[in-house]
Amino acid sequence: MPARHCPFLLLSALLIAATLPSFAGGPTHRTAMKDLSSLTYLVIHPLHRVEAVSKDLSAEIDYDDATHTILRAAFSADVMSFDSGNSSRDSHAMEVLDALTYPTVSYKSTGIETTGSRILMHGDLTFHGQTRPVDVSATDSTANDRLTVQGTTGVSLTAFGIERPSLLMIPTEDTLKISFTVVFPSGVQ
Repeated sequence: MPARHCPFLLLSALLIAATLPSFAGGPTHRTAMKDLSSLTYLVIHPLHRVEAVSKDLSAEIDYDDATHTILRAAFSADVMSFDSGNSSRDSHAMEVLDALTYPTVSYKSTGIETTGSRILMHGDLTFHGQTRPVDVSATDSTANDRLTVQGTTGVSLTAFGIERPSLLMIPTEDTLKISFTVVFPSGVQ
């Protein structure tokens, strides 16, 4: 090959090498494995506790494989998908939550702080037709080629315009405790 073509080949090789890290080390988009993920709420009344679970959770993250950190997170669930094991109680909950008017609860992160496996997500929760800032504490772990994120938060029912349910004319606590377990496969989804 003539010598005059060598600088072109060298420049081409350098350009290709410079672009490789952007393909290999960038964030990956991951979608939750629904069959392994769940969202739970807990309402506390002086006489009993009510816990309901939704397995119909849609969640996604952008994950930086190089730093093992979540860069962005979002979830949504159908309000009618929560099951407490008591259909009468669930029907009443759907009335209180105006589930026909506001069928979805959703969360989108606006910033994420990570220290080791501890995660603090700042974001916006949309619930009962209102959007409010809510922080979520979580942890993540990796095993069997899966990333599992577990977390909790509490939200004020009255802050979202929801009348606290009552039993024997005694209302529940104002804080609705929310917890979740979301499992993501490894790699690009």
